[in-house]
Amino acid sequence: MIHIKICGLTRRKDIEDVLELGIKIIGLNFYPKSLRYLPFREAEKIIKGITGVSKIGVFVNPDEKLLFEYVGKLKLDGVQLHGNEPPALVKKFKKLFPEKIIIKAIRVKNKDSLKKLKQYKPDFFLLDTYVEEIPGGTGKKLNYSLLEGEKLPWNKIFLAGGITPENVGEILKKFRPYGIDVASGVEIAPGVKDIEKVKK
Repeated sequence: MIHIKICGLTRRKDIEDVLELGIKIIGLNFYPKSLRYLPFREAEKIIKGITGVSKIGVFVNPDEKLLFEYVGKLKLDGVQLHGNEPPALVKKFKKLFPEKIIIKAIRVKNKDSLKKLKQYKPDFFLLDTYVEEIPGGTGKKLNYSLLEGEKLPWNKIFLAGGITPENVGEILKKFRPYGIDVASGVEIAPGVKDIEKVKK
């Protein structure tokens, strides 16, 4: 079974709609430069009382104190680190929050990028498209040829990067990751989801 993570949610209605479809993992983006940025107070409002789903906070090179504060105050189920965070931060997070999920994103520029998977010990990795200066959510398709023939821990990997209802079947014929992470591929506008695309 491939798990589906819908990322970049900014509206309560969209969260409720994806939960109705049986989605079990959602992403809330706390990176201020993101088109899907969710301020703390807004996040509090839209996830209040929401249960039965893993709420993952997405951060890019966060201040440690702020990261831990968000996790505690918003009762997040885990975090996704999407920047150049050191392996030590992953280790520290797991020590402080052993019951929480931690996903380390790796932007795949070339085959050498995959060596980073050996440097970190998170619960999961997320492989995303490399775009200069943009940490994620670009909508650009990952160069899947870079993954072919590589011995990767697929049971711990989410694939991301330009996944849409039109190409997801083709991607999953080639690879069997733990899950897929979708944001722009199921949107009307940044942060506004199209429930019909999510269904597909």
